[in-house]
Amino acid sequence: MDWSSIIPAAIAFLTAFILPIIFAKRKKESAKKVKTYSQELLKAGVDFDKIDKDDDRIQFVKKMSWGQKAEGIFVPKNKKIDFIFLISVSSQYGVNYFLEYIVLTTFHLREGTVKNTAMKVKKDSLFGGEPQDVLWKGDPHLAQKLDMDYELKHHLLHGHLKHSKVNLKIIPEQKQGYTRIKTNFMPPSPELISFIDSVAGHIKTGF
Repeated sequence: MDWSSIIPAAIAFLTAFILPIIFAKRKKESAKKVKTYSQELLKAGVDFDKIDKDDDRIQFVKKMSWGQKAEGIFVPKNKKIDFIFLISVSSQYGVNYFLEYIVLTTFHLREGTVKNTAMKVKKDSLFGGEPQDVLWKGDPHLAQKLDMDYELKHHLLHGHLKHSKVNLKIIPEQKQGYTRIKTNFMPPSPELISFIDSVAGHIKTGF
């Protein structure tokens, strides 16, 4: 068997027929995600503008990693959150989605490095169970501020977010002057948006 002739033919077939189908399917799925998220934002009581990735207002955002793409960008009104990015991530296993809530900050003026901070939910069992406490690990200044916000903790432990699997990580882009609040993709309920906005408020006031 002459593999030297078969391999180029297989690559040509993949390029001409298979890849366009995969890309078209991803584009359709992403468009559906953006539409659904837009509708859910409105249901959550969030008024917003939808903007393009080339909008001058977001040129400060650093280039995304390979395989990541901003499918939808929203500018919520009357919120401490400045932008919401709906992002897709391609891998050999398919396409996954997550959200980044962008908060404009002044950390580039702070001396020293601002560390990433993550939310940890402590439960009454190693195998799940009821949430017992919410702890923040990472930057000591921000973690302390968030730990002392008992209203925020109450919403997570006793409110509508009690059984929500919110995976949250705060990533300061210190040189660019903004911070990313990264979460898994989930419906933007009024409680979730209020929670994220409270975290954004702590970030905006500096620490």
